[in-house]
Amino acid sequence: MQITLSSQQSKILESLCQQGGYLSLEDAIDNALVLLADEIKSHNSEEKPEYLAWVSQTRLKIEEGVQASARGEVLEANEVLARLRNKVETAKAVSR
Repeated sequence: MQITLSSQQSKILESLCQQGGYLSLEDAIDNALVLLADEIKSHNSEEKPEYLAWVSQTRLKIEEGVQASARGEVLEANEVLARLRNKVETAKAVSR
């Protein structure tokens, strides 16, 4: 089978090989396909209800954000980052 890679795909593979991570382009492609197969297998093996709920909630939040943005209700980047840092710190504290 022959495939044609885009220039971006070719650059990525060449970069991976030049960095010494892979012996050849074929080796890099083989590894990428194995990782893709593993990811697909893990997502298709009866999705966990918690994950599906998270996906659903995330989609709703994204839609809410898009609508808020369309209304001009936006936050400055510093505010968003501060809120995210706070959530991370809270999660760390709870998990201890």
